[in-house]
Parts: sequence; structure tokens; C-alpha cells
Amino acid sequence: MEAHLHTSPAEFEPAVRSVYRLDPVLFTLELTTVHTTPWPAERILLSVGNGDGVDGAAVQTRDSVLLVNGLPPGTALTAAEAIASVPAALSGVRGTPTTATAFTQAWRAVTGVQARESSRDVLYRLGRLTGPNGVAGEWRLAGTGDAETVVRWLNEFFIEAFGEPSNVDASREMLTSIVNSGDHIVLWTVDGAPVSMARVRAAVVGVSRIGPVYTPLGRRGHGYAAAVTAAAARFARNEGAGEVVLFADTANPVSNRVYRRIGFAPVAEDVRYTLG
Repeated sequence: MEAHLHTSPAEFEPAVRSVYRLDPVLFTLELTTVHTTPWPAERILLSVGNGDGVDGAAVQTRDSVLLVNGLPPGTALTAAEAIASVPAALSGVRGTPTTATAFTQAWRAVTGVQARESSRDVLYRLGRLTGPNGVAGEWRLAGTGDAETVVRWLNEFFIEAFGEPSNVDASREMLTSIVNSGDHIVLWTVDGAPVSMARVRAAVVGVSRIGPVYTPLGRRGHGYAAAVTAAAARFARNEGAGEVVLFADTANPVSNRVYRRIGFAPVAEDVRYTLG
């Protein structure tokens, strides 16, 4: 078993097509990450094989999390040794419970770095869409005049969901990246005023992912999150997506009930470990 570290997405993607395109729903994070532009310097793009083909793959996100869905447990040690041999700053590991646990154990064996589980999500796939009834308002796409509202809500989302410090500049950069990558922000509005939002990613290999979905604190309890998610899903399908997916935190039973009610069904568990 040998590992190969690739220098660019253009080199990496054809090599791992047999891994990631086998199940573009399960590998939605990996496929969208590989399409990040511009590609961040010194991020890991790794394939593992036995000389006859590629058996596994891993890719590092912009925020230095290693996505290991594509690394079978039997390849974890080879991958960990290869990554440890280069100046790779890993902040975390993310994948199915089986793949993420196998890699963190291998990483600890190679580097001595400990890992702790920091979040657990469910990956959902849309079946038959059933929009909520009786929710006041209507949807529209965010425009340039909504930029400050979207930036503020992105900042609030990351504070609330991940405990991150307030960083309005980072949220503004994120909105610029959303626009430049061809993604959209869907807004739910009441009397013309935005009350909830959902990001809709441009489809990659036929799969569009929704998220984050955010309703500010004072607007909750009115069904706006369900309405904006349903609108975002319908928009994604109308744009040509064959599959629509999203992640929901298992610690948030409300959001999980909302997504199931409007037609999303669970596909897989997704666990994130923080390293160090």
C-alpha cells in the first residue's frame, strides 16, 4: 500500500474519480472541497493505492480539517504516515464514524496527537419534497442589497453553532466566496423583510448541498427554517440538481425533525474530531 500526495486539484481529481464519484451523495463535502477556488496553499490532497488503482482518498478543507470518508480503515495508517511526513497543519478530522475513528487512531499512533469528538451530524438526502403549510411569507434570492444582513447572520450562525468568536470580516469573505463560486443565498421574507436564510451550493456531480440554514433568535418558532429550506431545495432541483442533501447536528432535535418533515431522509452519520 502506497500513498501519494498530489499538488493540485487538477491532478488529484482524475486520480480519485473512482472513489468520490462512486457515491457523490456520501462524498458531497469532498467533491465541493476539491472545487474550492482559489485552492489554498499547502492543503492535503492524498490518494492511497496498491499500484493497480486507487483504494482511498482524503482532502483537507480550507479550515484545515481532513475529510476521510474516502479512506477505508485499512488505508488509515499508510495515509497518516504520508501526511505526517509533510508540514501539514491538521485542525481536525471528519468522516463517517468508522473512517474518522480509524484515521484518528492511526494519527495518534504516528504523531502522538490526541483527538476528541467535537460534533456529530446526520447527512440527509431529499426524497419527495413536502413544503410546510401555513407559513407566512415568500422566498427570494439574496441580492447585493442584502449583503450586510447575510454577513451578520453568517457571523451569528458560526458563533452559535460552533462557538467561534465573532468575526465579521471572515463572514464577509465567506459571502464573497459564495457569490464567486456560483452558489446562492435563499431568503425567506415576511412583508419584504428577510427572516431566515439558506445557502444553496451549485451542484457538483449532480449533487447540491444546502447549508448553513439560519433563522435569527427573535424570528424562531414560526416555521421559517422549514420554509426557507424547502424553497432552497426546490430552487436546487429547478437549477438541475439530481440530488439535494444537507447536514444536521444530532444535538439539535428540532432541525432534524424539520428536515425529515419536509422530505429529507437520513443517509449516513458524520463525525468530527478536533486534534490536539
